[in-house]
Amino acid sequence: MRDNHDNKAVVQWLVPSSIMLLVIIFLLIRFSVTSRQAESQEVEDRLISSAQFYVSSVVQMLDSIQKSGDTAAKYMGQLYEEEVDIPAMLEAVHTSANTYETVICDITGNGYRLSGESVEIGQTSYFDQILSGSNMVYTAKEGIDEKSAIVIVSPIKWYENVTGYVLNYYDTANFENIFKRSDFGTGAFYILMEKDGSVVATAGNRESIFLNESEDYYSFLKQNSDNKKKVEKMYTQIQNGVNGICYASLDQENMGIVFASVDGQQFCLLVGVTKNYIDRATKGEWASVRSMVWQLIVILLAFVGVVVVINIISRIRENEKSRQLADKADTDLLTTLYNKVATERKIKEYIAAHPDQMGLMFILDIDNFKKINDTMGHAFGDEVLHTLGIQISAEFRTTDILGRTGGDEFTVFLCNMKEDAIIKAEAQRMERFFKNFQAGEYVKYSATASIGAAVFPRDAKDFEGLYKAADHALYVAKKRGKNQLAFYGDDK
Repeated sequence: MRDNHDNKAVVQWLVPSSIMLLVIIFLLIRFSVTSRQAESQEVEDRLISSAQFYVSSVVQMLDSIQKSGDTAAKYMGQLYEEEVDIPAMLEAVHTSANTYETVICDITGNGYRLSGESVEIGQTSYFDQILSGSNMVYTAKEGIDEKSAIVIVSPIKWYENVTGYVLNYYDTANFENIFKRSDFGTGAFYILMEKDGSVVATAGNRESIFLNESEDYYSFLKQNSDNKKKVEKMYTQIQNGVNGICYASLDQENMGIVFASVDGQQFCLLVGVTKNYIDRATKGEWASVRSMVWQLIVILLAFVGVVVVINIISRIRENEKSRQLADKADTDLLTTLYNKVATERKIKEYIAAHPDQMGLMFILDIDNFKKINDTMGHAFGDEVLHTLGIQISAEFRTTDILGRTGGDEFTVFLCNMKEDAIIKAEAQRMERFFKNFQAGEYVKYSATASIGAAVFPRDAKDFEGLYKAADHALYVAKKRGKNQLAFYGDDK
């Protein structure tokens, strides 16, 4: 697994750098042996190459969002028959994907957004595309909060059946940030559009007549330009995934429109470059060979810089995913509390970090749990444990440590107990909790528990000693007749 990760990292560095070095060598050879016509072609190739650089940024950004959504969808599919913390899952996906909104919905379009509010996606015009299997759709003014957005779709599957979707909404206005740099002159504009001609996002020179947010950009060009055949050829090339440049004139504004497809997606990037800029670049080709080499080196360094940043971001996200997986490994699936190993580890960590702060440990056993299993069934016994885990975690602070450490044994460690009065109050609160505790959806069962308590560091200064003290107190509580709470030393 580690070798695959290392190989992937090498490819991320080696392939883009090698490609850029080959482009530099290719350009230098062409500069020295080609004619005026070849020089013009060289300028066009450079423009297309630069456009592809921006395309790679778009692809990596969209792929990153897709992977985040797919990871969450796969996890939810694996836990289909178990309870999933939807708000936590939404927050995790949103943080990882860096989108403005994340929605989890079923196949009818009913779901929840990041804020926890319910949302109806099924009535939108783009939901049919989602149902048809599209992994990415564009919606104009019909996204969440009426924003134009690219919706990245990750299906949730139970076996081979799609049961719902994780939807990440990327605000198309953010594409402006990708095109802040200008490799095409100050008069350049940028259009990200669907291959059918629907404009998704625009950036750059807003004064250009060509910068039109049309629902059919091809029709706009053909109706207003004197180069209809070239526009039709551009349309055909884009549909076939071919990158190129199309020259067009509109109201005496002459532009070269560079087009590059976003690999694997239905989008295409158009970069409008003024004809004057292209002509100056062509005329100065021989005189600017040295300057061009430096520009290419800068592009290479910028490209490597982007790869470094993306690699760092990927590592951060991988670390976050590893942390989330570690949290899942620490969790008892039935109760959603910590398991035995995690409970012991976290209490030890607290003791090591706060040797002088008081802590309160409870060890509790559910009274007559074997009788519950024998008379009401193991499924009901599991429901009692699950309900106890949910309710007891809501009763205490998130900083406290709560775990299931045996079949019906639970350990609760309350951190930072400042004085004995607080310890006494917390013990009373634990007793009240079990006086009101009930489990069962249809048959209500009032389960009680025997509880042993020990105080750190008064009763013991390490985990093992503290656990033995609390366990001894538990024995005293059971000896009193169960449904009791006893502190270590009460039998003295």
